[in-house]
Amino acid sequence: MVKERNRKRHNPFAEEEKIDLTRQKFIFLWTMMLMVILLISFYLQMDMVFIAGITTILILSTIGLYIKFRNFYRMRDRGQRTACITISMYASLILTLVCAYYYVQDEPLTQEYALVFLFGFFFFTYMVYKSASRYMVVGNKRQRFR
Repeated sequence: MVKERNRKRHNPFAEEEKIDLTRQKFIFLWTMMLMVILLISFYLQMDMVFIAGITTILILSTIGLYIKFRNFYRMRDRGQRTACITISMYASLILTLVCAYYYVQDEPLTQEYALVFLFGFFFFTYMVYKSASRYMVVGNKRQRFR
């Protein structure tokens, strides 16, 4: 009798939700980590080959992840949120780099201002995500995929 109740409570989509959450975490953290490394490499004024390499890895991995998980991005609420935050992070990265570039034209970038720009990156990301998510995230489209 107890086993029948537990079977009825079992959510058939629980495994897919767990996979979607893991996928979302991986995509978000990988992209954010590469962007923070890129910002730090600009602050430390590393070799342009290293900066170009990080930028190339960032762009190619974003394109590759989008191609590999295109159904996830289209069909799932988590995928739409992941696409929205990825776009927000790219917009914020561009805005932060432009602001830092114009700041560096007048005086050298100190550690305090580098931290301000890093905070600005995260703040811009949050604000762009909050604005864009209203229009980009429409919810689950009830189709199963593999």
